[in-house]
Amino acid sequence: MPIIGSTQGSSGANFPEGETESALQLALPSQNAQALKSISGASDGTTRTMLRMVRAAQPISRADLARRLEVHRSTITEMVKPLLASGLLREAEPERRGARVGRPPIGLSLREESAFFIGVNIGVRRCQVGAALVSGQMLGEESFDTPSDPDEALVQVRASVERLRASAPERTLSAIGVSVPGPTDAERTELLFAPHLGWRDVAVAKALRMLEPAGAGTLNEVPVIVENDATAAAMYERGKRLRNSLHGEVSDFVLVRAGTGIGVGLVIGGEVYRGTGTDGCLPGEFGHMTIVAGGKSCVCGNRGCWERYASAASAASLYAGERRHSGNGNPLRFVDIVARAEAGERRAKVTLERIGDYLGIGISNIISGLGIGHIILSGRIVFGWKFIEHSLREAVTRSMVGRLSNWSIESGEPTGAGLGGALEVVIEQHLATIVAQSRPAA
Repeated sequence: MPIIGSTQGSSGANFPEGETESALQLALPSQNAQALKSISGASDGTTRTMLRMVRAAQPISRADLARRLEVHRSTITEMVKPLLASGLLREAEPERRGARVGRPPIGLSLREESAFFIGVNIGVRRCQVGAALVSGQMLGEESFDTPSDPDEALVQVRASVERLRASAPERTLSAIGVSVPGPTDAERTELLFAPHLGWRDVAVAKALRMLEPAGAGTLNEVPVIVENDATAAAMYERGKRLRNSLHGEVSDFVLVRAGTGIGVGLVIGGEVYRGTGTDGCLPGEFGHMTIVAGGKSCVCGNRGCWERYASAASAASLYAGERRHSGNGNPLRFVDIVARAEAGERRAKVTLERIGDYLGIGISNIISGLGIGHIILSGRIVFGWKFIEHSLREAVTRSMVGRLSNWSIESGEPTGAGLGGALEVVIEQHLATIVAQSRPAA
């Protein structure tokens, strides 16, 4: 997970004097808490959750919102007034679902604006670039193998962004969200280190900087937000769970994303946790905690890291044992090992069981260290869930935390959270900005 934003000033970011509106557009979601403060007496958390709930469950009635958020319906009415006036929300036509007595409730939905958003997922193996509306509806998508050179990768990303931008000439590009396989700087503009790619200090936002016409011959800079991929995936999973929430809340959970490496995202009190301060801490980098003293060397420079034993990428070496993998010289992919296990091969099954055991060891440490017992496992590792689940749970159960605390583990998305997370980051930022701008009209 990334290093967290500075606590300087009210926004935590450094903006040129006199550029208040620009600063608002680029403010971080976690720093928009004050801007989202009660439009009409509701708490900032309730307002945020209400808007997220509309997006997740649209069209949704005021009565349903009030029930889920456990507030009076009149509070919801007052909260949505300025959002309707600003054009962010719209009232949908009454739904007709079979025979019913009385007038059906009018649903609230996000208005499809002229703006659109671009999400970029820079993965260790593949890059994905997609354009979407505020509702999440996709307008287009491209993907390509990730180049080894960061400059070349960003040139290709920018070219994809430009093509998607040109494919929607009637719309305005509002912002770009980029998920990256490593920690970012405090302002979320640079990738500090991607160990599996060997990239350091990559100025992602600068490489993707572009201008958008703003009318009257003026141009606005398109905000670019760079986020750690596990954090972005946690935001994506939060949205999925909010859609099915009966009370407008998402319980605290830890998102363990295992693919080429292992990343961890935290959701606490419904909000993604990014740590505090800019003192060089790396909150959530559990993939590089040591679980085997003097163990296998890791790309980060340490030995015995969790991801060297429990990631999808580690399965090939576990499968081969101490021998070099024979055959065509290329290591088996994780899905190949899963396929062999499905076909009944014992060696493949044992490999996946060992992966589950190592996952359980690390997850036990996370539960013990953070005191959060709800774990969601996502990424390519989920393809082998039926083979790793039992040994994973056994490893947690035999630990002290497994015997003394309440805990749960469930599988999440094997794919989709990468690009989906990048879009989630940038769309949530957009909604926060619009709400903040609508307050004076309340």
